[in-house]
Amino acid sequence: MSTPTPSQPLVSIVIPVYNQKLQYLREALESAFAQTYTHLEVVVSDNHSTNDVPAYLASVTDTRLRVRKPDQFLPMAQNFQFAADQATGEFVVFLCSDDYLYPNFVRSLIPELIERPNTSFGYAELECVEHYDLEKIRFFYHRKDTAYRPANESLLELLNVRPLLGFFPSLIMRRSAYQQIRHLLSGEFFFAFDVAIVFSLHELGDVFYLNKPLGKVRYWTAIDGKTSDDRFLEFISDAGKLCTLVEQSSVLAPGNPTVREWRLFQARRWLLVALFWSVRGNISVEKTRRGIDQVEQQIARQPIWSSLLLWSLGNPQAKLLRPLFRGTFQTLWSLQSLIKKPM
Repeated sequence: MSTPTPSQPLVSIVIPVYNQKLQYLREALESAFAQTYTHLEVVVSDNHSTNDVPAYLASVTDTRLRVRKPDQFLPMAQNFQFAADQATGEFVVFLCSDDYLYPNFVRSLIPELIERPNTSFGYAELECVEHYDLEKIRFFYHRKDTAYRPANESLLELLNVRPLLGFFPSLIMRRSAYQQIRHLLSGEFFFAFDVAIVFSLHELGDVFYLNKPLGKVRYWTAIDGKTSDDRFLEFISDAGKLCTLVEQSSVLAPGNPTVREWRLFQARRWLLVALFWSVRGNISVEKTRRGIDQVEQQIARQPIWSSLLLWSLGNPQAKLLRPLFRGTFQTLWSLQSLIKKPM
């Protein structure tokens, strides 16, 4: 690795991993090594994997790789924190161990961040792909004009996105900015820490967005073999915390109506998720009821929606409505994919 300079600073690509499917980890790691930008290090935090991951990492000979291991097994967010804490570069990229970076990812964003020191992070278009094939695109996440945006404008724009936000692995941030928001990876957020990080980075500077696909995120679940567990109630908890985080933002005016609408949207969204997951058998009726209570307490009261959902869980209406709800779910997912397909 050649010596970094002010015009070509060191970039740290950080990969937290635990028992990842070896093919996916290999593709993620190779995409990091394949960057056309040469001043980089790749930091992997192996969170005490028990499969073939440690042996594979030991076999990699690329001198840019630094493998680290926490003293004990860490929850997912804390492993991201531990991994990023090992970075020495001026800029940090989080690459999940089953995702992928285009070869020109770093080279496309770094010049923009160097040119404008008041920019805390930059990100690009992100593709959601089928887990079994990186070339099969389900949809794109952002699709908006390439531009520098003031922090308040950028944050309001993100709050108006419906329904999905995605940032890793198409985001690069200053390490100095990461150090100010690293507490978000201490365990407060279970899974939505990427969104929490992005929202909080707006407090530290402006934003650059490039309307060009530079990363791929795999879509897969436990049904497809992903190592995971039932995250339903944790997702709702994270949504409530994100709402509070946005309401406390210093870059938005107090009482901004977009912030209020975003909280209401999150409540409706997670009530619909509760409905669809219950119908599909992903969660029990009891957990669905707990989720409804949690939405009411932690996000926003939606008495009409909640009452209708509770009514639909009973028999015989549940059996009668199940085919309809399944069809509706597939329609909504198809619309999401259609709306965010490339033009």
